[in-house]
Amino acid sequence: VFDRGGTAKISECCRLSFKLEAQDFSDAREPWKMRYCALQNVTLNLPRIAYLSQHDDTVLFSRVSEAMELAAKAHLQKKAFIEKLLSLGDKGPLSLLTMNKDGSPYLKIERASFLIGMLGLNELVQFHTGKELHESKEVLKFALKVIAHMHLVAKKLSAKYHMKFVLEQTPAESTAYRFAKLDMEHFYPEAHQVIKGNFERNEIYYTNSTYLPVSVPINPIERVRKEGLFHPLIEAGALTHIWIGEKRPAKESLANFVLKTFRHTTNDQIAFSPEFTNCSDCGKTERGLKDKCSYCGSSRVEGITRITGYFTKISSWNKGKIGELHDRYRNQEYFLPETEQKVMVA
Repeated sequence: VFDRGGTAKISECCRLSFKLEAQDFSDAREPWKMRYCALQNVTLNLPRIAYLSQHDDTVLFSRVSEAMELAAKAHLQKKAFIEKLLSLGDKGPLSLLTMNKDGSPYLKIERASFLIGMLGLNELVQFHTGKELHESKEVLKFALKVIAHMHLVAKKLSAKYHMKFVLEQTPAESTAYRFAKLDMEHFYPEAHQVIKGNFERNEIYYTNSTYLPVSVPINPIERVRKEGLFHPLIEAGALTHIWIGEKRPAKESLANFVLKTFRHTTNDQIAFSPEFTNCSDCGKTERGLKDKCSYCGSSRVEGITRITGYFTKISSWNKGKIGELHDRYRNQEYFLPETEQKVMVA
């Protein structure tokens, strides 16, 4: 996680972060007062907006604004419901959040953030322009214009409703699959043109948030640079995944990569993501995704890697995430130990 521009961030969960404000630094004198809350995330299905807009820029940006307004109204309803429960105090189901031990309730709802996420920016531009994010500088600029528009609308909605609306990269463990399935049902054949994955096995998905397609064999520093262009507009948290498969990178290589990311990009956060296999019989864990244990030969093994920002067993994943896993490009040649490196990161 990188702090830049004289600001500091507190990161929670896999990517959720909060920018510290003046009141936070005042609270830091009594650290127990530093409490943060993002009450909910409402995610926009960006590819569907593209289908409805039918290649018209004006209609597309208008529909994005309408979807943002709808997301804000969903947040208003949730906030009103939570406030009603909080008003019950010690007798309510959220009594723990109402306790006041330092001059304010444990949940400071007036300082809460309300997240608006996005999914499938790559598929939005692919349908709208005919090219994906990595295929054209002009398409990348158009995508930045879409997210900048969302950022601006979030600011306007914050002023309108006196709530803190901020953009977040939706983790989308299930949303990328669910939205793809729904759009295949309601927006065929448009959705079929851009949805990723294996249709025969129903392992379909949209590219998460503002990411470049996971299957693109792109230099990782270039992926970090391009995806990082969106991060200053996504205040509540953004990251870039670097999938490294079974390799164990040299610490010097990783350190060099982190320094280059900090100094030469606007990327907020990077996650190096290896893969592992755990044996249920002998209990040993090895790098890489294997069909059998290399130690005892057992086929009772579990693959483990990041589903989004955290590690979990692959057997628990939905079909969409399995499809994404199959498509992920592993940057193994860029992060071999120094004695084996084939390509040096420039």
